[in-house]
Amino acid sequence: MFGYSKVKVSMIMAVVALGFVFALPNFLPESFLKQLPPHVQTWFKPITLGLDLQGGSYLLMEVDTNDLVKEKLTTLADLSRSELRREKIRFSGLTVENGVMQVKILKASDLNTAKETIRKIEVGQLSMENDGDLLKVSYTPEALELMKRKAVEQSLEIVRRRIDELGTKEPQIQQQGTDRIVIQLPGVQDPSEIKAIMGKTAKMTFHLVDEETSPQAAQMGKLSPDSMLVTGDETGYIVLKRRVVVSGANLDSAKGAYDERGNPAVSFSFKAAGAKEFATATRENVGRRLAIMLDGKVISAPTINSPITGGQGIITGNFTVQSANDLALLLRSGALPAPLIVVEERVVGPGLGEDSIKAGTLACVIGLIAVLIFMVVVYGFFGLIADVTLIVNGVLLLALLSLLNATLTLPGLAGIALTVAMAVDANILIFERMKEEMMAGVSVPKEVLKRGFSGAFSAIFDGQLTTLFAALFLFMLGSGSVRGFGITLGLGLATTMFCAILFNKVLLMAWVAVRQPKKIDL
Repeated sequence: MFGYSKVKVSMIMAVVALGFVFALPNFLPESFLKQLPPHVQTWFKPITLGLDLQGGSYLLMEVDTNDLVKEKLTTLADLSRSELRREKIRFSGLTVENGVMQVKILKASDLNTAKETIRKIEVGQLSMENDGDLLKVSYTPEALELMKRKAVEQSLEIVRRRIDELGTKEPQIQQQGTDRIVIQLPGVQDPSEIKAIMGKTAKMTFHLVDEETSPQAAQMGKLSPDSMLVTGDETGYIVLKRRVVVSGANLDSAKGAYDERGNPAVSFSFKAAGAKEFATATRENVGRRLAIMLDGKVISAPTINSPITGGQGIITGNFTVQSANDLALLLRSGALPAPLIVVEERVVGPGLGEDSIKAGTLACVIGLIAVLIFMVVVYGFFGLIADVTLIVNGVLLLALLSLLNATLTLPGLAGIALTVAMAVDANILIFERMKEEMMAGVSVPKEVLKRGFSGAFSAIFDGQLTTLFAALFLFMLGSGSVRGFGITLGLGLATTMFCAILFNKVLLMAWVAVRQPKKIDL
């Protein structure tokens, strides 16, 4: 059939038909699409417009790596205190200041032993020097660089999880520089909720309450090195043991719930390892208070009435339904390794996007009409066939972008325009090759078509392949809208090859089979 088997023709036409189906949502009103069943809306949906086209919010956030280093050194100081005592090394003045942990070793003979003891805590990561009996400990530049890089990578993943939990449509989240994260939220005109969620580190730990030291005594300086004085929204000042009984990193799930009085609360469950630790801690400390600390503040300090062996618990406090759900979201998505600071915030109005859409649409329409007219004027009926191919090419590209749930930006529009140019070029190469075959003496229409397509294939393929390499490099090495341009261009190349080589040939061979012309007029 038309030089192809029936199966091949059927497959080509099926692809075109599916293309029209998946592209259709882009031409239907949003009110109609919202009335469709939920399972249909998951795949039958239009292309999402990017921030530069529909407006939205732009946030530039910086990972506070200085706070991360301070926290790591504080943890190192706590561990060093315990290890030095275990080794019976007398010391004083263990402090953390300006990225350095300092400790005074009281006996000169213990200095080398103290160094080895502390060095074992973070093998290969610590730099040490001493000024007399004062030992100064810091992280090596390599360790700091690795620590900061991992913190940014982890923060990027957690930010994605949190925004996905909020249900924000088509956010763009990417790293900028070494310690900054760009968040683009198309359609979001009030980013206050996003900032509130992103601004919370959500580090949750469980500590036993130090019942032997009162907050008043701790404020007067009568505080054991193993304890710490913290505050809470409901508890005021409270003294806790420094040792973490269970870490929030062991949480398996968290969700909004209600306590026995019907007040909003947060229920949680631990993973297997966390459940075991929690059961041991509650079994060994029945009658004592266990404080739940979030981001340095105690949110609840209930008494352990009986062992909790199921690995589940509930956090009560002065919650609203919204704040309970927000806290559950933060706990589910995980704790940030370091705080995020808002460096820049912009709300892009839809006016710029509307102008861009109008200008881009007008340019594409004018260019497309000019191309369609040009093809008909130069190639007559064959130019009309090429115009049909161009339209189908555009429909298939829209269908692919919709199917992949892609976000269309201004550079993406440029990629579509370039795709149209490449598609026109492919048709021109085929027609010009057909002219050359007729000038060489080939007169049978079907043979002219076959030789025209086979002769032009190598030139079309080479041109598309080299452009595809450029699109791949843009996608792999670029970021943001540059990657969007690369994606659109790459998909456009695929649809161009399909339409120019396969669909175009089916149309022309069908015309020859039906009309049976004696010669081709080009």
